[in-house]
Amino acid sequence: MNCAYHADIENAAFCIKCGKPLCTECVRQVQSSVYCETCLAESVGGGGATAKPAATSQPVGGSSPEAAFLLGLIPGVGAIYNAEYFKAAVNLLIFSTLVTLANNVGYSGETLFGFLAFGFYIYMPFEAYYTAKKRKLAKEGINLITPFDQFNEQFGQFHNTELWGGVALVLIGGLFLLDNFNIVSLREIGKFWPALLILAGFLLIRRFQRGKNA
Repeated sequence: MNCAYHADIENAAFCIKCGKPLCTECVRQVQSSVYCETCLAESVGGGGATAKPAATSQPVGGSSPEAAFLLGLIPGVGAIYNAEYFKAAVNLLIFSTLVTLANNVGYSGETLFGFLAFGFYIYMPFEAYYTAKKRKLAKEGINLITPFDQFNEQFGQFHNTELWGGVALVLIGGLFLLDNFNIVSLREIGKFWPALLILAGFLLIRRFQRGKNA
């Protein structure tokens, strides 16, 4: 998840009052509590001498990592519990697309896309769990570095999830629309699935070369 005020920067904590994701530049810490600029101003008030409770803002998303994990077993519901509605739509779209491809690409790709669909199904509850846990600890002023944060550190070009999620929605939605009108066939497109392996290979080679030149 990226910072609410800097969309291109990964969040480091969540505001204890409104629940907004914040990068290190936007974090305002008072003792062990993390605030955003707006909530800190509302809490402290004019002269900063007396603290007063925040107006009406409530933390966003669920606070139980266990509940997030269980709900995450239903595609998209874990992200909804965490109030990440766009992520929920993207998760559901990716999962349904992988299942559809597994049923349409023929025997050669059925196993691959079947395993990818299963792997993504396992990924969703764990991602929901770590998101809820990170938010819960952030309210206590603790910044949890999750395995997904470490993955984002390794693949920084995918930090802007909103951009890539939007691109995925447009492309996949367009393919399904064309298939519905019999303009193109998903079964025929599915025959090109080995191109994904070629693309993945190029990305790994590029990453290796960048690391070697660093």
